[in-house]
Order: sequence, then structure tokens, then C-alpha cells
Amino acid sequence: MVSRLNPCIPIDFPSKELEEVVSKAKDWALMHGACMRSKIQFSSDTLQFAPFVLIPSTFPRHQFEKALNIQPIVNELIHSVANNHEFLQKSLAVTITVDPFTAELYKIYETVKAEGCSQVS
Repeated sequence: MVSRLNPCIPIDFPSKELEEVVSKAKDWALMHGACMRSKIQFSSDTLQFAPFVLIPSTFPRHQFEKALNIQPIVNELIHSVANNHEFLQKSLAVTITVDPFTAELYKIYETVKAEGCSQVS
């Protein structure tokens, strides 16, 4: 079941024009890497679009406030993980052997760590 939020603005497009806008948005998403392979029905020949919206939609205030309240905790978690070399090394050991993108990111991390650079607080 897909839940949908009501749009903030009315959609006054004729059906054919809306289909054209959606088609162009999908092309843009495809060309800019906003696609992924399904984990449920994996096929190396098939991509699905990551969810995106074309027009603004309402967002329940309660849900927004929940996200605001949890964000400092998420920030602390990310900071702790990013600064735990042993954890990153063990967690990414297999991934960096099979995923070139992650391997390159890890090389950058290792270089920064070796050179003693740190993020500005």
C-alpha cells in the first residue's frame, strides 16, 4: 500500500501533458542516477526509480517534529561511526572488495586519517 499526501497546489494539467512531464522527469532521474535495482525481484537488466515528487505536497507537522527530535541523535550516531576507525575497517572490509565506489570513499577516508586531517567543528 502506497500512502499519498495531498498536493499543496492543484494539478491543472491535461492528462496528456501530465504524462509528458512525468516521462521527462523519469528521463532526468535515469540520467542523474536516481534509479536502483529491486532487492525483491533482482535483475541486472532492470532498474526502478527511487521515489521522487514533481510538486510540493503537505507533510504532517507531527511527523516533521518527530524527525526534528531524532535528528540530534542521528547526528551523534553518524559522528561516532565516522570517528571509530576499527568499526569502519571491520564493517567495510568485505564491501570495499566488491564495491568500487565504497572502496574509493574508504581510500579517501584512509588518506585523511593518515594525514591527520579533521573536520571543522
